[in-house]
Amino acid sequence: NQKDLEINIAITGDYLYTADRDDDVGGQSGYEDRFAYSAFLGIYKPVSEKSPFGFGLAVGQAWFPVVGQEPLPKPDDLNGAFSDSNSNFGIFEAYAQGKVGPVTVTAGRFATKIGGEAPFTWQNVNIQRGLVWAGEPVWFDGVRLEAQYGNFGGYIGVNDRDTDDGKMALEAGVGTSFDKVDIGFNVLIPDKNDEWNTRTYNLTLNINYWERLPLTLYVDYLNTPQDGDDADSLGVALLGQYQFNEKISLGARVEYVNNDGDGDNYGIGKGNNAWTFTLTPKYQINRYLSVRGEVSYVTLGNKYYQKDADNHNSLSDSQLRLGAEIDFVF
Repeated sequence: NQKDLEINIAITGDYLYTADRDDDVGGQSGYEDRFAYSAFLGIYKPVSEKSPFGFGLAVGQAWFPVVGQEPLPKPDDLNGAFSDSNSNFGIFEAYAQGKVGPVTVTAGRFATKIGGEAPFTWQNVNIQRGLVWAGEPVWFDGVRLEAQYGNFGGYIGVNDRDTDDGKMALEAGVGTSFDKVDIGFNVLIPDKNDEWNTRTYNLTLNINYWERLPLTLYVDYLNTPQDGDDADSLGVALLGQYQFNEKISLGARVEYVNNDGDGDNYGIGKGNNAWTFTLTPKYQINRYLSVRGEVSYVTLGNKYYQKDADNHNSLSDSQLRLGAEIDFVF
């Protein structure tokens, strides 16, 4: 039945500029600025009691800029998809689902349930994703079992942690809803010898007390096994979007992340910490078309960012970015 299908289409054009940076450092561009675009098509058939079989397919090209990380990525850099980097095209999700009573089984390639931000720019209140998001998994290939009973739900599954080394990871989570608050606790525990072996423990709260200002608070603890002491990191993010009227809104995010002295799970340097602040005003032109601007600022505990291409000692402990995006979302 065509009415059971959900079809999502998105096309975006983006520009981000990082102040006080040479564009090319060590032969790699994107330290100063980057133009990029995204094109996305998602086709989903959800499962239900009356329709127990479903599927999901998401394809396209996208990029994943992260506040506080340098350089800005190219559209085909680490896009988390089955992709051909020559065409920048990827398959982000491809799964089948079946429902038996309260249990839903998902098999294929699907997204993590960890965290409070979605992968694509147009899905979030900010253009750039946060540093806390950058420490989390995004997609992987595996099998997941979910069950829902009233306001309580849970899931468990195994997946490849998006690696090709044949080692598997365990995922699990529980959640509930009460009085306009959704709360979930999620874990991902890869094999210790996996290529991506960071263990992720996540607590996410979606707070909907204020109709004009829904909020999301999420906390991650990351543990990366390695020779010697493990690399441990903590990240906390609070984000929301205030709706002034039907046309105008303001997205905002504040974060704190901290790496211990044994590793770097956030791309800001071993033993470093950071505060990030992001503001994203949005104007909704019509039902499908919108424009956004963005300003973000990062302050580090220790200098880490290289400013001048030819001077490795030209380090800074802050980052200022300006951005713009035009979105067509159907």
